[in-house]
Amino acid sequence: MKRSFLLFFMILGLLAGLSHARDVYFNSHYTLWKDGDILIWNVDKSITIDPKEFCLSLKRNNTSIGDPKCRIFGEWERDSIALRYGNWLGYNLEPNTRAEYLKARHPAMIAKIQALEDKIVMYVSKVEGVVKVALFDETASTPKIAGTVAFNSDPIALYDDMANSFFDHPAKRRLTKKEREKMATEPDEYYKETPSFNGWIGVGLGYSQAKIPLTPDNWYRSHIDSKVRKYRITKDSTSLWNFIDDSDPFLSLYAGGTWYGFIGAEIIYRLAKHNVKTDSRDTSYDELDHWYFYQHEIGLSIHLSKTFPMNKWMDITPFVFLGFQYSFFVEDIDVKDDVKKPSAAYEKRVEFEEVYKGALIGFGSQFVFAKHYGVSLRTGISSRGRDTYSDPSPDAAAEPTTIGGSTIDCFISLGLEYHWIL
Repeated sequence: MKRSFLLFFMILGLLAGLSHARDVYFNSHYTLWKDGDILIWNVDKSITIDPKEFCLSLKRNNTSIGDPKCRIFGEWERDSIALRYGNWLGYNLEPNTRAEYLKARHPAMIAKIQALEDKIVMYVSKVEGVVKVALFDETASTPKIAGTVAFNSDPIALYDDMANSFFDHPAKRRLTKKEREKMATEPDEYYKETPSFNGWIGVGLGYSQAKIPLTPDNWYRSHIDSKVRKYRITKDSTSLWNFIDDSDPFLSLYAGGTWYGFIGAEIIYRLAKHNVKTDSRDTSYDELDHWYFYQHEIGLSIHLSKTFPMNKWMDITPFVFLGFQYSFFVEDIDVKDDVKKPSAAYEKRVEFEEVYKGALIGFGSQFVFAKHYGVSLRTGISSRGRDTYSDPSPDAAAEPTTIGGSTIDCFISLGLEYHWIL
């Protein structure tokens, strides 16, 4: 028992030590360049960083960083304005400090930071058993990331800890001079010029059902409970869902685009398979092998949307849509192999119209990653019906009856998309 308690407290001590080994105050997710320049800025000379060994730690702990070049930033260490800012930074770099509180305000210091191009300045200072670290680049007059690591008399272990704490994300290709100039003149990502066209293609899986959520069950009870007897007889012929299953998955293919980040259009194709609701107590179906309908739908919708850039790698675009569709129901029916001649009821079974048309309305959102790869979630209500509808004549029993005067269902779908921008 004593050993268990001793092991427990040793683990707690180890975890406590690890929790204080490093402390990142804030992180602006700066851009780390591959084969970049790391300029080591040591203000108070309380610690000596070996540039060569530190570069080896960077390469050892971040394989994407390439072959960085590290050196002591003597230009700033000898500059009186940079020295005053560095001393002030050392006093004010404390836990819970925000980046904007550490902003350089002297015009000359701001100019020095802006002249860095794609180099990274690493401020270091040792105080009370910890090493304070802050990184600067040319994009802001505030540190991009700042914090502390526990001081270690073993320089290799110390450099590895610094590399893991402040240089731990993938590096990007270094920009050319022209690319840097273009990047410097680009507006904030929230105020960039809206692309003239954003197009996408996608494939999705969804589910539809006749019952619309949060509505009374008795609105749909006749559709859900209905059964087809003798290949044609139901309680009501006004809805397709009285004849075929009203809840089934579907596959969708679609392509669309948005103009000027606001209004767009989309072409849709959907495919679903519906079984006929045959009455199992009806002996007329003893001859039947299978009976279902493939539902093919082609539609066009208009979108109204707004894109919100969440960060550099993800955009969210909520949208609403309104459109129309044409539905085609293709029958697949057959009797068992041992049935030589189908019954008269089989030959005079119910028939659907060649085409139904209707409307669809709904809303959704696209989540686009890295400007090209998207996930779309949407839901809505669709309808379909005949152009003209009249009650079937009671004298038409010997002839097929056309059905589907009015049909409504709701749907939800999840799609994978590829996007491009013009």
